[in-house]
Amino acid sequence: MIEIRFHGRYGQPVAALAGKVAQAALAAGKYVQVFENFAAYRPGAPMYTVVRIADSFIRERSANASRPDVVVLLDNSLLGIMDVTRGLKAGGIVIAINVDPAVKRSNQRVNWQLLSLDSDASIDKKEEMILAELSKLGMLQHHN
Repeated sequence: MIEIRFHGRYGQPVAALAGKVAQAALAAGKYVQVFENFAAYRPGAPMYTVVRIADSFIRERSANASRPDVVVLLDNSLLGIMDVTRGLKAGGIVIAINVDPAVKRSNQRVNWQLLSLDSDASIDKKEEMILAELSKLGMLQHHN
């Protein structure tokens, strides 16, 4: 099973991006779970969505004990207010846009890799970059 956790803020395309990943996995014949988790419906509130992808039925039923292989970070300001690497598996990957590598040095609790995508592009272009990276990592077989 592959688990991907998407972090962002309410108003950002956290659920939409997770949905695109889930749809691509379903189209590839995989089993999929999607859990949205947020505290309040107010602009800017931190939120996350967990996507699980597997070749067989997924028995896990909670996003609270998330153990992601990959964390996708849509808002870098969350690095200062919450632990986006919580539960990240050893050797896991954090994909983020324009993150200073010093961020990784400041969080050495687990062995993880930072994949910082350089971009000042539109959010649609950033979504495409993230989907492409997930494909390269083998998390998706294809995307549109």
